[in-house]
Amino acid sequence: MSFENKLLQMKGMLKKDAGAKPKQKTQKQEKKRPLHEDRWQDIGLELVENEYGFVFKKVISYPFETRHGKIGLNELDRVLAAWESADFDHPFKLKKDERILFFDTETTGLSGTGAYIFLAGLLERTEKGFEMVQYIMPDPSNEAAFLFETNLWQSEDPIIFSYNGKSFDWPQLTSRWTMHRNILPKLKTLRQIDLFHGTKRIWKNELARMKLSTIEEEKLGFTREGDVPGFLIPAIYLDAVKSGYPEALDKVLYHNELDILSLVSLYVLSSDLLMEDLESETFGAYTNIGKWYADLKQFDQSAAYLEHVTAERGASSALARYFLAIQRKRSGQYEEAVKLFTEAAPNLRGPVEVEAWIHAAKLYEHQVKDYDKALIMAGFAKESSSHTKIRKSLVQDIDKRMARLELKKQKNRPSNENF
Repeated sequence: MSFENKLLQMKGMLKKDAGAKPKQKTQKQEKKRPLHEDRWQDIGLELVENEYGFVFKKVISYPFETRHGKIGLNELDRVLAAWESADFDHPFKLKKDERILFFDTETTGLSGTGAYIFLAGLLERTEKGFEMVQYIMPDPSNEAAFLFETNLWQSEDPIIFSYNGKSFDWPQLTSRWTMHRNILPKLKTLRQIDLFHGTKRIWKNELARMKLSTIEEEKLGFTREGDVPGFLIPAIYLDAVKSGYPEALDKVLYHNELDILSLVSLYVLSSDLLMEDLESETFGAYTNIGKWYADLKQFDQSAAYLEHVTAERGASSALARYFLAIQRKRSGQYEEAVKLFTEAAPNLRGPVEVEAWIHAAKLYEHQVKDYDKALIMAGFAKESSSHTKIRKSLVQDIDKRMARLELKKQKNRPSNENF
């Protein structure tokens, strides 16, 4: 080995086995039929064999008229058609001909190499209705077969709907897939629509908890009965693998089924609120939607929601007034903007109240050129900052603004006022 190569090896830039033969792919394990095959089939599971091993599968069909809570599954077609004809953009906007999979998993733990996905459920619309397929791993030795059977590696590019799937289900799936990367086809990067994030955007500060079961009860009109608690699910699966008795596992399958059906209902409900329903929700929810559209730079759509809320007087519309004022300021409607800021500020609390007074002070100073009112607004900002936790630099900015406004007042005062 040359002196240069030795230096590179010391720096970690040259592998020690650079001249060695490439490693061969990991050999597939010998396939073994599940020990408790007959018992598990008694709860409606079908045993499937593929080139990597064995997987249990359960298929459930739903007619189009099936309802989950107050939502019919067939309403999915209606909202997809509405999204396709909408003249504004949103992450939930899809086309009717796009392939959609509603997806949820159950695992033996939250993280770590010892945490397996043992159940993956996928719901898809078909020509005859809706079909859910649940794949169940017989035991960890069949993990590669289980992952392969989900068909998430195939060439089609479905859109994956989930609830917290971006943060949990899909990263977990990717992690487990990586364990078998030498034998499995590559897992594709698919478009994800995580309804958990949409739920937070719509019902922030409106719901105490964002658990799917809470959303079901308070928004979807559905209450679970006899459902297995989530914290028991890992133990139930591990016991079923060890003992062979699947009765409790059947309840886990039902839990997963309800989770996935709720995804369809939640997407329909959320889509209606994001497009046309301005009657059934709270002012807080519509304010949140207006803010969401503003963040997406869909200002016309945002204004429609905020104006709907601000038609109502009182404290409940204060935050909507604040967000609408920001839009009016951005579009150069300064007089309406300052009016909305001064209406909103007294009914706001915390840092947003301080920001509203500052916005009003800036408008009076720079656009309206009324330094007296600008100073009053800055004074209100100073007063509200005294009982609100805000950054120190903002308080300093208020003090500087007030000092500057005092000087501007003196310069613009008529000369006869000096006598």
